[in-house]
Amino acid sequence: MTVARPRALLLDYVGVLTPDVAASCAAFERAVGIPEGRCFDLLVADGRDDPQGGVIGALERGEITTASFEWRLRWLLEDDGWAPPAGPMLPGLFAQVRPSGRLWDVAAQVRAAGVPTGVVSNSWGLAMYPRAYLDERFDVQVISGEVGLRKPDPAIFELAAAWLGIPPGEGVFVDDHTRNVAAARQVGMTALHHEGDDAATASRLRSLFDV
Repeated sequence: MTVARPRALLLDYVGVLTPDVAASCAAFERAVGIPEGRCFDLLVADGRDDPQGGVIGALERGEITTASFEWRLRWLLEDDGWAPPAGPMLPGLFAQVRPSGRLWDVAAQVRAAGVPTGVVSNSWGLAMYPRAYLDERFDVQVISGEVGLRKPDPAIFELAAAWLGIPPGEGVFVDDHTRNVAAARQVGMTALHHEGDDAATASRLRSLFDV
């Protein structure tokens, strides 16, 4: 569904307002002697038969602590024959996930034109979010671990729209995962798939919001 005059802009955080997390995870894995992508592969396989998403889903909904998540990841690595490093791994896995890219400027332009903006993000703990920086630039932050909902649950998009005071069908959402884009469209949002090309996504947003 495409709306003629969108009344709000919502953006994913990791992979849209930051670099893709895969490169950050791969750099950490190389540094500690684990094959690139193995941590995520093991976590996904561990939760494949769980409709709630396994340990990833539990962490993203805030149902378990980061310490519990770390324990499970460490066990999975050891069971797979790898020696995890001492100490917490999440800071290393997300070390390169920092605010960057053109979409920050577009979000600022949209907001300056009087359109409220927000972030809708699946969280692996809260340490990755520069909260003061986000508070200055967005009207709402819908963080999965704080609200008990995770993408692609359509309810998280309905909640974000409610926080911005609009019907879901009057909002635009940007995400780098197609399943989340599809879920946002399910509730009526105009949803754009960000494929890593900031210029292309920025152009589409400027056209939609006429900025």
